[in-house]
Amino acid sequence: MFIWSAFAHLIALTSPGPDTVILIRQVSIHGRIEGIKTSIGIGFGILVHCILAISGISLLILANDLYKFIISLIGGIYILYLGVTMYSSINNELPNNNNFLNIKNNSFYIGLITNIFNVKAFLFFVSLFAILMDNLNGVYFYLYPIYFSLISALWFIFLSYVLTSSKSKNFNVYNNKYLLSIMSVVLCLIGLYVLLRATNEYF
Repeated sequence: MFIWSAFAHLIALTSPGPDTVILIRQVSIHGRIEGIKTSIGIGFGILVHCILAISGISLLILANDLYKFIISLIGGIYILYLGVTMYSSINNELPNNNNFLNIKNNSFYIGLITNIFNVKAFLFFVSLFAILMDNLNGVYFYLYPIYFSLISALWFIFLSYVLTSSKSKNFNVYNNKYLLSIMSVVLCLIGLYVLLRATNEYF
């Protein structure tokens, strides 16, 4: 059962979503190191989801329409905010501009917050641990969350390296203004989609 769960997690992990777009945002603006910090933040976010799923808290949250709406609202607004700030960075001097120091130092928290307030992540890990619940005995109670968290962080760290490995400026995402423009629009669209969907489902 664990093998199938790990495979499902890998498929979900490699599928493009808010976490992937946020990682590209951080790497595009700040480079590889900040991408790695974002990856670690995402990994800790996965750990939080696992703990919430095992304890049953996620199920209680998702069963309450108001709580689910609030989480979606916070997540959508935050992603929209990141998209807007990314767009505003296009005409600035990206690497050394003091205006970006505070954002740069928060890459870990950007990854963490984006992942925690992703309702799809709530749903995924509730479903995943519903399957694994019978196997959560002894050391496996701690091992599974750590495994999913670690694999998630390693995947996004790998992605950070891939995105910055090219020596050609046309293919390296760091300080690429064309990619910044595209990703800022994508983030804004994701944020708006989350907000509209949450509003439609709640009201």
